[in-house]
Amino acid sequence: METKIKPFKPHIIHSNKPLSDFALPNLLQQVMQHKIILLRDTPALTRDELLSYCQQNAQLLSWDFGAVMDMKVDEPAKNYLFTAGDVPLHWDGAFYQEPRFLLFQCIEAPEAGSGGETLFVNTERVWQESSEQQKKQWSDYSFTFQTEKLAHYGGAISRPMINQHPATGEIILRFAEPVGEDYLNPVTVALVNKTARESARIIQQISALGVFALKASF
Repeated sequence: METKIKPFKPHIIHSNKPLSDFALPNLLQQVMQHKIILLRDTPALTRDELLSYCQQNAQLLSWDFGAVMDMKVDEPAKNYLFTAGDVPLHWDGAFYQEPRFLLFQCIEAPEAGSGGETLFVNTERVWQESSEQQKKQWSDYSFTFQTEKLAHYGGAISRPMINQHPATGEIILRFAEPVGEDYLNPVTVALVNKTARESARIIQQISALGVFALKASF
């Protein structure tokens, strides 16, 4: 691919004030502008404090686990999300309901150089900085995703690659990498109306766009 896109960076706020001292609507407005807001040095909230803070200004999605997920290694695990391994590129809520915003709170960070980085992709920028030929190709792509429900998600869905942001109307991209048989709870990905060989080639090309993402270990 000839697409050349510069990595984007989060908007960082240094503060020793607790999250509850920040007006949530203001933070969400900044997320709309910068895509990622990173609060550094803020004291952690308890689970109940976090829920209370969010519920004051937002309607929360509820999953099998409730509104707050504890992301940690769980033995024995049924799904790769709860292992010490990597997590292929995806978007949250694909098999259930896509949240408008996500809030992560780091309780215990790994030591530098020990892994745990997260890859974020600004798909608006990927679209805006891609060639017209590339945009035309992507506009023809729809994907099927299928996985057994062994965690809080599962089933089979089909989504076009090109979507519109519900608030801004900007073009956003929907894509998730396949989760292979060497992972717990694999996810198969295929392109609609393409052969298996064509699907594998195109998926590999799109996965390579990860170089345009932000490898976040702030």
